[in-house]
Amino acid sequence: MTAREFEKFWESNYEDCPMIGNVLRKSFNERWFRIHSLPESRRYPKNKKHWNILLERHNQIITDIVGNDSKVILVTGSYYIEENAVFDDDDENFFKPYNLIEIGNVDLHKLDPVNYDSGQIFKLSFTEIIWNANEYDSILTAVAEDEIRFFFISQDKNTIIAPYDGGIDFIMKDTKTKDFYKEKYRAWLPQNDQGL
Repeated sequence: MTAREFEKFWESNYEDCPMIGNVLRKSFNERWFRIHSLPESRRYPKNKKHWNILLERHNQIITDIVGNDSKVILVTGSYYIEENAVFDDDDENFFKPYNLIEIGNVDLHKLDPVNYDSGQIFKLSFTEIIWNANEYDSILTAVAEDEIRFFFISQDKNTIIAPYDGGIDFIMKDTKTKDFYKEKYRAWLPQNDQGL
């Protein structure tokens, strides 16, 4: 898949929504749900048992939704000030082995002028991978430690899977599919009215 093919796919399926996790959740709220990584909504693992639960949950639900040996698109980005001055390049360095293809920038100040200064941008990249359970534990661990940011897209399932430090956000293909998985994984759902 070329950068232009990816952009066309994104435009036809996700309109003009920027490729940033929390923006996706707000833009597609009717198709969105969240699971927490740990019991009692603990945000960060504190021991090996917690890490085992987190990775088991993440691998189980992602595999359940997309299936093993399934092609998914991994989308990530790095934060920059202006074009040259990096202020957070952990994502870019972490994903070097993945042969990322650049797909453009999000002007963060234009998107959210309250929280971002002029010149702050998010440089986006993607690559295609084959999902298999436990094969991507290193990036699931890194996102759980809030070191990197990324999300997966399954074209076949028309689903976005966005892990973060505390859980995973899902944008399903429709509300019926969302409701099915919310019920199936209800024990892992946040225990508040907002589903956060």
